[in-house]
This record gives sequence, structure tokens and C-alpha cells, in this order.
Amino acid sequence: MDCSLLWTSRPDDFRRAFSLVAEYLRTPEDAYALSDYGPALGRRFRSLKLWAVLRCYGREGLQRIVREHVRLAELFAGWVDADPDWELIAPQRFSLVVFRLRGSDDENAALLERVNRTGEIFISHTRLSGRYVLRFAIGNARTTEEDVRRAWDVLRRGRTHG
Repeated sequence: MDCSLLWTSRPDDFRRAFSLVAEYLRTPEDAYALSDYGPALGRRFRSLKLWAVLRCYGREGLQRIVREHVRLAELFAGWVDADPDWELIAPQRFSLVVFRLRGSDDENAALLERVNRTGEIFISHTRLSGRYVLRFAIGNARTTEEDVRRAWDVLRRGRTHG
């Protein structure tokens, strides 16, 4: 949140677009003045979050985490797809699974409320093609296969209590 990354093969174009003319902000030509590459001069150091993550995990570490999240989402999507009481509503993308209990929108909304109230998991919802659907998103670096299995168990238990 509040941080983004942009790779460009044309940094000189960015420097010309965002360069400030105030004399006190000028730097030698061979020095990088980060203010010349974006409009956020004088604002919060938003990129610190990104820098810290890259510094802690590195490229390979981030790749491992993303790949594991995708694998866990594929596992969860497989369980949903194999259970006749549930349905996948959209293709699983990255670490997001969009699904629902076969039933009414009201039943799915009540299920979401029940499982979130347990405090064991938190899922969100959206509307897709006019239908109330559930969203299971994996985004924490510490999420394990056991956590995903627990979430599936909580959802299946929640289906039968209500």
C-alpha cells in the first residue's frame, strides 16, 4: 500500500519530465538525485517499504515466496474443485482463489460472516457476474500448507453450522 515500483529503460526521459529547476535542488550531472525521477519530493519515504523487503528477501527470496503462495492457492483451488458442495467461480490467478458454496448469495454471505467470526481465518468477498463470491488470498510470507488446510477445514465446518 502506498508504494509502487517502476522499471524503465529510459531514465533520462523521466529525469527531464520530473526535474525541478530550483537552483538549491540541482546536483552534479554524475550524481543521482532521486527527486529527478518522480514527483514525490518532500513527501514520505514511501519506497522504504519496498527497499526493506528487497533487502531482507532479495530477488530469489521473493520469487520463492510468490511461487509458494501460487502453489498453496493451486492446492486450495483443487480442494474446492474436487468438492461437489463448492464451485470455483474464476480461474485461480497467482495467490487468489475466487469460489463459493453452491447455494444462494445469502448462504454465502452468512458463511463468510461465520468463518470470519471464528477468528481462525479471514476471507473477503466480492460480486462477480452479479453473484456473491468468496475470495481466499494468500499474502503472508509465513503462510504454510497447514494454514491453508486449516482454512479449508474452517470453511467446510462453517458450511454445516448455520
